[in-house]
Amino acid sequence: MRYYADQDNLHTRLYAMRSRLLGLKDYASIVRDKESFYAKSSSVHDYIKSKETVFREQIASIIHLTEATSNYAPLFIAFLRQYEMENVKLLLAKIFDRQCLEQWYDIGPYATLDRSLLENKPSLHQIKEILTDTYMEDLCRDFTSYERLEIRADICAIMDLRASSVSFSPGSRRVFRSFMTKRIAILMMIRRWRLRENYHWSDEQTDRYLDMFNNLFENPAWPQFRMVEKALNRRLEKLRKSGGQTPTAEDIEHHLEQYYYGWVSSMFHRDFHSIYCVVAYLLLLSYQIKNLFCIIEGLRFGLSTEAILERVICEV
Repeated sequence: MRYYADQDNLHTRLYAMRSRLLGLKDYASIVRDKESFYAKSSSVHDYIKSKETVFREQIASIIHLTEATSNYAPLFIAFLRQYEMENVKLLLAKIFDRQCLEQWYDIGPYATLDRSLLENKPSLHQIKEILTDTYMEDLCRDFTSYERLEIRADICAIMDLRASSVSFSPGSRRVFRSFMTKRIAILMMIRRWRLRENYHWSDEQTDRYLDMFNNLFENPAWPQFRMVEKALNRRLEKLRKSGGQTPTAEDIEHHLEQYYYGWVSSMFHRDFHSIYCVVAYLLLLSYQIKNLFCIIEGLRFGLSTEAILERVICEV
């Protein structure tokens, strides 16, 4: 049976699901339980298998919700497709002979790509044929380099999220755009720091590159970017005055993700009858998936409990 839940029913379920998301104590318990499933990652194969299993467990509820309501089904499917785009990047990396871990994101009945493609290593021409007439078709416009394809994949994923909101009411679209525009601003700032630290790009070079992300959600992202920049500068100034070490790009990324997580979490209870709880839950779940992956990676490399938990993004 499909589309059996009305909006209030769905929101009630999301409120219950929100209460069951993991907190810092839960993550600490997982890390300390060396006999847990997450600790059994002694080889690369086991490590990848562990992450794939965790992913399937975490998104199972979203697959069920997709079948529960027609109103939000396009959004839930677009959320799942954000992970399928990682599968596309993996296939492209293999085609361009880039080193990569063959982790596959299984989104169940909503998958466009089959895992068998990993074993067969299709050509660019075959990938183009597979993507034609799908939500990933825009990727086919430029196959000149892996870097260009990777950027286009990110943009394609964002545009699919945007398309999922077409049927929303004007009010719901405004709320959705506010979440996404702020998210894009965070990603822009993270990329700016990566390009500065890793490739020594100037602000002019990075801003020119980042401008392609500015209008992806109708609302320009630059105003939100400037707000994020001010908040980050206050953080950096506080660190400077306290005599703390100059943060690395990785530290900055963690801080920005924690900043966005806190904002998203504060939006969840904004209005029970609005889309706030729907979008916020999806984003909070995506952070939980990242956190569990972080724990698996930390255990694999033998990091201390403290070192692992320092990289977990959650309410503190």
